[in-house]
Parts: sequence; C-alpha cells; structure tokens
Amino acid sequence: MLPDSILRSYLEPLLALGDIIDLNLDKEMDWPMSQAGPEDLVEQMATAGIDRSVLLPLDWGMVEEPKIGVEAYNDWVFESSSVYPDKLIPFIGVDPQRKDACRLLVKYIKKFDARGVKVYPATGWYPEEERLRPFWDLVDDHGLIVVTHAGASWGPLDEKYNHPLMFQKVLEDHPRMRLVVAHLGGMFRDEMYHLLEACPNAYADCSALQGWLPSNPEVALERLREAGKRIPDRVLFGSDWPIFDLAYCHAYWRGFVSDEPWASDEVKAKLLGENFLRLMSE
Repeated sequence: MLPDSILRSYLEPLLALGDIIDLNLDKEMDWPMSQAGPEDLVEQMATAGIDRSVLLPLDWGMVEEPKIGVEAYNDWVFESSSVYPDKLIPFIGVDPQRKDACRLLVKYIKKFDARGVKVYPATGWYPEEERLRPFWDLVDDHGLIVVTHAGASWGPLDEKYNHPLMFQKVLEDHPRMRLVVAHLGGMFRDEMYHLLEACPNAYADCSALQGWLPSNPEVALERLREAGKRIPDRVLFGSDWPIFDLAYCHAYWRGFVSDEPWASDEVKAKLLGENFLRLMSE
C-alpha cells in the first residue's frame, strides 16, 4: 500500500540493529503487509493494555506511486477499522498538495465522521504555502486534529520540510485546528517546544523514542523527563506501529513508559491517556 523503496529506506535503521536484536528479516524482503492488519494491532493492544489506537495512513504517492492509490488505501483503513469501533480511530492520510485533497477530506468526514488527518511535509511542501490554505481552512472548519511527521526522513523524502515551527502561522490563523507533532519533533525537538509554547493548539507525541532502547535507553528517559516537565498536559503516547513493532512489541514500549522513573504517576497518566481523551473531546 506504500512505496516499497521508501519503506525499505525506513527499515534500514532497524535492520542495522541486527547485531543487537534478532529481527529475523531479510533486507530484500517486501514490506510485510500481512503483519499490518487491524486484527494484529488489536491483539497487540490487548497484550499491552492499550485501550484505543489512532491509525495514521501515510500518503507518499506524490513522491513515488504506491501499489494501491491513496483513495483505495484510505477506504481500506476506514472500512477495516470499522470492525473495531471501540478500539481503532482511523485518521485520513492525504498529501495536502494533491489537487483532490479537499475532496478526500470531505469524503471521509461525511462518510466516516473522520476526526483527523495525517500529513507528511517531507513529500515536498511547507505548511504556510498559500496553495495549501484551502486545505487548512477546511481542516479548521471541521475542527480536525492534524498529526504531522517531524524530524528525520529517508530515501526520496526531504527532511528540510519537517521543521515543526513552520506550522506556527498556520496554527495562529486556524485556532480550531489542533496539531500533534510526532516523535517530540525528532531532531527538531527545540523547535517543537517553541511551537507548543507559542500555540496552545499544538501537542506532541513520544512515538519512535523506543528506537533508543537497544543502544541507549537513557536517551528515551531523558526525553520523556523533559516532556513531562515542559509539556505535561500536551504530550501523548505513541508507538509508530507497525514500523517499530518489528523490533519491540507494544507491551515492552508501553511497559517502559509506565514503569521507568521519568515522572510522577500523575504525569504518566496524562501521557498514557488523559491528554489524548481531552484532545479528542475538544
């Protein structure tokens, strides 16, 4: 459903961990589609004690054509998730550059009552570009949550577009829109904190921090501590499933966040669900 060359680029860092953990993966393998079904996610959620998950489809089709088009992909995500309405919350995955991006937003809002959209600036756009204003206007009109990638990108995706601060004017102009910056901003973490200080409608998630666990878990702890101190009411748990599940199961990452001494139980409870529930109810 996603371009193989881009997925292989993202798998390389995990494959490089072969000396530390046995991933049982072949570098020439195709993306394991069968491992990314909703039933697998729900099963792992139960094992990890996770009640609900947001699904974030990726639209990289403007960079390289995938095996399945963006509309068919989103249809599959929404329709397959509907089997688990109390567990899975699908968001729309669409590149704002697409000529029919607004049509797709309206389709999934009307048909499935979609609550949010996943965007990936590294496909070649800056948030404040005038050509994208109709997209953000529509997002604002419907009060959607936007989850954006931030930080590093690989392969043909260009990380120069992934700076969180580039969303500041968009957020100021669209107060009903809520933005979640993925991965605590990644290598642009300082920018993420500046954005959240400037914009009350900005949040962040901690997905991908588990990438530090095999080699230097203290880095993950330090970043969780920092988030717990600076943005305790606007940081969310995240897993980046299924990418990181190739190396660390949901239960291990969730247990790490729950059990390690990075914050008080009150702050941990906020990250592990209370902040998400408040965001979804706004």
